[in-house]
Amino acid sequence: MGAITVCIPDELEIAFRRITRIKYGDKQGRLSRGATEALYEWCRKEGFEYIESEDKTCE
Repeated sequence: MGAITVCIPDELEIAFRRITRIKYGDKQGRLSRGATEALYEWCRKEGFEYIESEDKTCE
């Protein structure tokens, strides 16, 4: 698993945390799951084909 550290506007962070809480509940790993989903979708929109890994250790 890789790790990415990013700086985002406070408003985006608040919205992201609220959306992941609504969608995934208060489970551990919800932010990673939401970020992974968002990055997959962004890559797809940009035309990048990816192969989903079998390794699901962060879920």
